Amino acid sequence: MNATPDPFENDLRALQRRPLPPKWRAEMLQAAAQTPHVARTPRWLLAGWGLAWAATLVMYFTTPAEPSAPQAADMSHTSPPLLWQQRAAVIEALLAAN
Repeated sequence: MNATPDPFENDLRALQRRPLPPKWRAEMLQAAAQTPHVARTPRWLLAGWGLAWAATLVMYFTTPAEPSAPQAADMSHTSPPLLWQQRAAVIEALLAAN
C-alpha cells in the first residue's frame, strides 16, 4: 500500500455516505418481486437433445471399424509400372465397352 496517500483519496475518504431513502428501497423491492422468472429450456427440447446424443453414441460404438490400410510389404511384390499398366488396361477396356 502507498505510505503517502493521494489528496484525492483523502477527499474520497472524507465523504460521508448517505443512506438510501426508505421510499426508494420499497420501490426497488417491489420492482424485484414483480420481475418474471427466467425462462427455462423446455423439457421436450432437452429430451430431444439427449436422445440425439444417445443415438450418436450408440451408432459410434456399434459401427464396425474400417479395414486397415494395406501394408507396404503386401505391395512390394508388384512393381509400380506394372500397376500403372494394369490400370491403363482396365480403363481402356471400360472405354471400349462404352
